[in-house]
Parts: sequence; structure tokens; C-alpha cells
Amino acid sequence: MDHVYAPRYAVLSAHGGAGITTTVAMLDPHRQGVAVELSPGAALPPDHVPAIVTRSTPYGLSRTSALLGHWHPGLGKPWLIVIRDAPLPQLPAVSYRLRALGSRVLGTLHVPYLAALRSAEEPTATLHDRKVAKAAAALRAGLGV
Repeated sequence: MDHVYAPRYAVLSAHGGAGITTTVAMLDPHRQGVAVELSPGAALPPDHVPAIVTRSTPYGLSRTSALLGHWHPGLGKPWLIVIRDAPLPQLPAVSYRLRALGSRVLGTLHVPYLAALRSAEEPTATLHDRKVAKAAAALRAGLGV
């Protein structure tokens, strides 16, 4: 019998308000253990790949850089998930920092600005929105979920 390896992710926030709860809901909409939200200082669960969530702002990428500066090499490289903060072109400072961080992460995935997420009280309530569902599917596909 062949078993397909389905990766599991431990999702942590680079800073407050990064969108970690929304990201976990997008990665694991049926709460099957595909993604877990890590609290600050929590240990990485066995057999989980780390994923850092940040906003697409200079502050967010600055905090991400600081977090990666203290990253223990024994944990392996994390994925970086960047949540678009506004429906505007990416700032040059953000582009620069993303390029600078590129070699320190497994890869970078982008979640577009989604107005439905901004107006929701609960992230899971928006998962059926067409644009949110499309972004969630792209995020899962990018991580092989």
C-alpha cells in the first residue's frame, strides 16, 4: 500500500496582527491537523514544517528578519507566508527585504489583499468567499497540502 506524505505545518507569527489565525484557517479549513498555530516560545511539534506569517510592510519584514536572525539551524528553514496589507503596489523596501530573506527560507508564498478578510469578525467565516477560497487553494498548493 502506498502512502502519500502530506506535510504538516507549524505556523508562527513574525509580529502581532500578522494574520496567523487566518493563515491556519486557510491551510486547514477542516481542522484536520494540517496546520497548527504556534504561540510565542512554543516548541516546534515533531514532524511539522515551520511557516512564518508576516504582513507585507517594512515593519513586518523587519520583524521577520529579526526572527530569522535568531532562528536555530537545527529547526530547518521555514516557509515564509506574506499577507498583502493593502491593494497597492508592493513598496520597494518590502521587495528589497524579501529578496534579502530569500536564502533564509524554503520559499515565499504571497496571500493577496482580500477585502473580505478585513471585514470579517472570524476568519473561517470568509473561507467560502470566492476570492478567499481561491487564495486559500493557492496557498495550500504552494505548500503541497
